[in-house]
Amino acid sequence: MSVAMAGIGVITNPRSRRNRKDPRLAQQLAYVMGEQGQLYAPGDLEALDQVAKHFLEREIDVLAINGGDGTVHVVLSAFVRVYGERPLPRVAILRGGTMNTVASGIGIRGRPEGLLGRLVNQYHSGRPLAVVERNLIRVGDHVGFLFGNGLVTNFLSVYYEGSEPTPWKAFGMVMRSVFSAFVNGAYIRQMIAPIRVEVEVDGQKWPHSRYLAMVAGTVNSIGFQVRPFTRVVRHPNHLEIMGLACSILRLVLLLPRVRMALPVVDDEVEVDLARRVVMRSERPIPYTLDGDFFPGSEELVLEVGPRIELVLS
Repeated sequence: MSVAMAGIGVITNPRSRRNRKDPRLAQQLAYVMGEQGQLYAPGDLEALDQVAKHFLEREIDVLAINGGDGTVHVVLSAFVRVYGERPLPRVAILRGGTMNTVASGIGIRGRPEGLLGRLVNQYHSGRPLAVVERNLIRVGDHVGFLFGNGLVTNFLSVYYEGSEPTPWKAFGMVMRSVFSAFVNGAYIRQMIAPIRVEVEVDGQKWPHSRYLAMVAGTVNSIGFQVRPFTRVVRHPNHLEIMGLACSILRLVLLLPRVRMALPVVDDEVEVDLARRVVMRSERPIPYTLDGDFFPGSEELVLEVGPRIELVLS
């Protein structure tokens, strides 16, 4: 049965680590698409904006993104910029990167070509697509699902240095950090340089001004089997933010609860649902959004962004 639909648009990131390792992947995706849609590999942000405008004019139903977390946030930032107040198409994440935290967190498994093949078959058979809804976080001109600073930025900077980033490398770093914390070693001191910042959540000030890290998300997992956000999925149009004003040793002791997605109740850990968060400091606040690094500024504003549908291929 053929169904008249606006179609699927695919964007692939030729610069992602996984796509560089397997340059044939884009050809495989194009083969899977056949004449059922269009595949683009924009080389810069200007070209990406042009693709977003083209997809808007075509009124595509599904935007499939072949890349990791960083690619997803860059593509969605462009589409939010181009679409403005108009609703975004449904989004299918094809797990084409090294870090696929958002996809894994909502249960998407498989290789890009297999995920796209299932999407194309299901879409053009007329069967309804299974989706989940999540909000984006808006930080300036960028949108994403996961925000972090302090310990988070320090950890990821080491994670991406040197050897290939893999789950085993991350596990090794976590274990090394735990052991280093118990002896106050140089490795953990590199990770835990605190940030001094005033935090205001929906107009209410947090009591602390010195934090090991702050993390915020609209999905419940931040990767590495760590799930600090226990309420956000049940509260649409909010983000959940956690501020760690505790010591690294206290954080180590709290990790089992965080990994089991249990609520954290601690005088030195702030946890809130929010629509708007303002952070102010005397110096720029570096941060990550879906694994990409930004130098930040003396004032950062996090706001709840558009709510989108993510396809469960």
